[in-house]
Amino acid sequence: MTYTLLTEKDILDLLHQFEAGTLPKAAWTHEAHLVMAIAYNLRYGRDAALEQARKNITRFNEAVGGTNTDHSGYHETITRCWIWVAEKFLQQQEDKSLTTACNAFIRSRYSDRKWLLHYYSAAVLFSVEARKSWVEPDIAPIEI
Repeated sequence: MTYTLLTEKDILDLLHQFEAGTLPKAAWTHEAHLVMAIAYNLRYGRDAALEQARKNITRFNEAVGGTNTDHSGYHETITRCWIWVAEKFLQQQEDKSLTTACNAFIRSRYSDRKWLLHYYSAAVLFSVEARKSWVEPDIAPIEI
């Protein structure tokens, strides 16, 4: 896969548009979620990053005409996993600058949007329970 490195401006613009609800829905990709997870961990630390992600993903979904229901929109388990994985990834990085960390995370094995399915069955990960609250992995503990 060809990948264009993000600049700091690209990252900050993405975050600003996401938080303002002006990011085009199609631009809210898996990679954009990963950028948000790294940036929020750097900015706020894990616990506050999760709170910001919850608030801003929910608000963004509504801003682009989506809903946050039992079957669409915000997903607690997936969001919590990615915030946690981003935190662990950052702990392993020597250069924790926003640009370097975001680009490294996107180019890592975590760029595979199906990565969590190594640890969760689809039935568990995509359940209403996992969408609404934290659910532990049912296949194996998540390893970073």
